[in-house]
This record gives sequence, structure tokens and C-alpha cells, in this order.
Amino acid sequence: MSEEYFSRRNDYMPWYEFTPAQKEEQLVWQKTLAARFDAAFGEDSFVSPLARLYGISRLRVGQGSFIAAGALVREASLTMGDFSSVNSECYLQGPISIGNYVRIAPHVNIIAMNHSFADTSLPICRQPLSHKGITIEDDVWLGAGVSVLDGVRVGAHSIVGAGAVVTKDIPPWSIAVGNPARAVRSRLGETRAPEALAVFAAQVREQLPAVLAYYTDKQGELRNTPDSEPTIRAWCDAAELLAMFGLADSFPDRDRLVARIRSLQKPDVDYDVLTVGYALEVLGEKPSAPFSQADEIGAALEDWLSSLPWDENAWGAGAAVDHFATALYFNQKYFGTSYYDAPLFGHLLTRQNPVTGLWGTGAGDDQHLPVNGYYRLTRGSFAQFGLPVPRPEAAVDAVLRQSRRVEYFGPDRGNACDVLDIIHPLWLCARQTDYRREEGRLWARAQIGRILGRWQTGRGFSFELETAYPATLQGTEMWLSVLYLLCDYCGQAELLCYAPQGVHRTKAVWAPELRK
Repeated sequence: MSEEYFSRRNDYMPWYEFTPAQKEEQLVWQKTLAARFDAAFGEDSFVSPLARLYGISRLRVGQGSFIAAGALVREASLTMGDFSSVNSECYLQGPISIGNYVRIAPHVNIIAMNHSFADTSLPICRQPLSHKGITIEDDVWLGAGVSVLDGVRVGAHSIVGAGAVVTKDIPPWSIAVGNPARAVRSRLGETRAPEALAVFAAQVREQLPAVLAYYTDKQGELRNTPDSEPTIRAWCDAAELLAMFGLADSFPDRDRLVARIRSLQKPDVDYDVLTVGYALEVLGEKPSAPFSQADEIGAALEDWLSSLPWDENAWGAGAAVDHFATALYFNQKYFGTSYYDAPLFGHLLTRQNPVTGLWGTGAGDDQHLPVNGYYRLTRGSFAQFGLPVPRPEAAVDAVLRQSRRVEYFGPDRGNACDVLDIIHPLWLCARQTDYRREEGRLWARAQIGRILGRWQTGRGFSFELETAYPATLQGTEMWLSVLYLLCDYCGQAELLCYAPQGVHRTKAVWAPELRK
């Protein structure tokens, strides 16, 4: 008796190693379940024969996931991702989706079903059942005795404290407690005191001359790092940094700087449109001549737009639109030429994916490219020309999904481009809608706190933001611009003594009344 008793230990504690005989017994049991229900099981998954499964319409148990002995799953459609767990004495009913790396403690109730009671002429037990479904996103921990009710979504990376009753959605990265449960704080930490933002911005302004001197060699050439070659981007980043703090006129030998940047201008519609064009503008100048390639592209605009790699490289397609739209902006504003904006926006409005709110597609490891491309496309077109973006709510959904990609983000992740690709679309869409605003702000506040702690005195920011990496001129300009966008999105931009200029500016400066 004792041997049989102790042999069932793994049914209640499936995290212990299984013997070959126990593994074989589990495979046989899974085949039995698959023959009885619409069921499928990932590698090394486990469903205890001592769990009670009845009336199952669909069952999916991902790799390394388990349902322990004593759990009751009835009248349910249950999908579990990888490495998730349902512990003993849990009760699950109705349509339920559980993500990856979810931990569900003992005595948790997940009930995605309700009795109707609208008809007062009938007993409640004779009225129809209803169900909206419950979603538990990735990396969630539901504490002992938690109850989750129908129609609820528990956001990724959240913790729900023991005994809580979840009746409404929980935002990602939340710690939620109580009955009814409410998010009491973010796992990512709170934004530092508002005074810290003002103090930080003042310190940066004071250090800016020393920062620029650090990237200037003995010949007066600007470099992205002290050891790199002089680049066009370094000159333009310096101009935008000075303009950011209202110090554009204080640049040493300003006339030489303007002449140097002007000499770098090309007629092509490529990345230099952004660097050279904006650097001249923030210095109170204008490009030397129109970007003539914009007219060549505009003459065959529909064919050119259709030829862009929307499916293979949505980021590249968005960048191409960014360059072209920026060339139109400069040509129209300063030279009264290249009026191709109407057909450009007409094409974009008809080619947007109505479900995702994005342009282009991604597959496999490139699923992030449409979101990255969305930033580039909308920055140069809708944002720059002061036009509303179409379908902002769908875009917010797509961007927030991107913000939860573990390989890019988390409480301590994301380089300058990664974070910019998220915050600019959120900031842009927030000008039209408050949809999921608080969820976005949780992420934004965490990034603000992270940025404030990574400034390298007299050097600036590294592109990666980590102090283990050397600071760069590019990283400094980008992270200061990103910080402003994050603060503006959270309603705190007034605490900063600067605002981005040039490529990362936040105000549309091209209005219809400026057109000749």
C-alpha cells in the first residue's frame, strides 16, 4: 500500500523527474484522452489520471505544461501554452486560453461561464448559460484561491494575489489584489518623482557642451564615437541636440557647420534626406535645392509604392515612404514643387491592413518588421503632414503586442530603435484615442525610470542604453528624443526643459496654409 501511495507523488508534483515507466504510462493516458476528446499534447506535457476531466470540447496542453491531480476541468475548451501549470484542486470551466509560462496555484477557480437571469418568469437554473471566455496571457502567476470570472483578460507578466476575485481586465505587468481585484502597482516600478525629470533635463543641458566636445576630434570633425570616422549623421545629431535645448545659435563656427552639412546634400530620396534636411532646418536654413528624385518617383508613384517590399521587408517599405514623404515636405515647403502628397496618402489609406492597422506583413522572426515599418511610414507621412492616422485602435493593439515581445522588451530591455518603434506610434495614436492608454503608460513609465539611470556623465547615452556599452552621439540624441515622447505620452513633458527637433520632433510643421 505504501509503495503504491508514494508512487503517485508526480501526480501532485509533476515538476519532479519521471521514470521511463511513468513517462510511458503518461503517453498511454494521453492517447486515451485524445480518443475521448479533441485533445493534443506537447512534448513532456503531463495530465494526471487523478485529475477530473469531463465534458471537454477541446484540450490543448503545450510543451512542458501540466494539469495536476485533483484539478477539475469540466464543460471546458482549454488551451494551454508551453511550460504552464494547473495545480491541485483548481476548477476550470468554459472557454479558457492560458499562455506560456503561466503558474496557477492550488484552489484557483477560472470560470468562463455564467447563468442568465433576465427572465424573471423562469428559475435561473432553467435559463441559458452564457460564456465570453477567459484569457490568461504569458508569464502570469495566479496566487492560491484566486477566482477569475468570465470575460476577463489577465495581462502578461502580472501577479494576482491570493484570494483575489478578478472581475475586470488586469493590465500587463500589474500586481493585483482584492475583491474585486485591482492593479495596485506595476512590476516594472513607478516613474521616479517628477522632480527627477526636471533635474535630469537641467543636468543634460549643462553638460551638453562637454558632450559635444567629447565627440569632436582635434581637426574639429564630429564623430559618433571618439574612435570612429567622421560621419554625416554625427554632424546632424549635433545640430539637432543643440536645437533640442534652444542652443542652435551657440554652435561653434555655425557658418562652417551649415556649409559642411549643405555640401553633403544629394538629390536622392534616401536616408540623407532626413539627416541633412532636418539639420539645416533646425539651424534656421533650408536645403540648397529640391530633392529632384522625388519628382521622378512621383511621376510613377503608384508603381513605385506597389514595388516596395511590403511582405518581405515591411520596415524597408516604411523607410522608403518616410524618405519620399520627407522629400515632398522639403520640396513643397521651400521650393513649391513635388505635390504628390494626395496620391501618396490615397495609396496608403487603401493599402492599410484593417485588422492590424499596419502596412505590410511579417512571418517567423520578422513579425516585428510591420510595427517597425509603421513608425517610419507614419512619422514621415501622417505625423509630418499633421494628418490623423487611420484605424488607430487596431494599430495600438499591434504595437502593444510588439511591446510584450520578450526578446525586445521587459523591465530592462530594448535599444533606442526598439523603444522608439513602440513609443512614437503609441504617442501618435494617443492624439486621436485613449484606447488602452493606461496599459501603454505602464510600459512607458518603466522605460522612463530605466532611461534616467543610464546617463553617462559628460558622454551621453549608449545606443543600447546599458552603461556597459560606450556612449555615442547617435544614442544620446535618440534616447533624449525617446524620453520626451515617453514623458509626453504620460503627461509629463512639461517637466523637461527641451523638446526634440528635426527628425524626432513632435509637432507637425507643415500645414495647408504654408503651401503655395
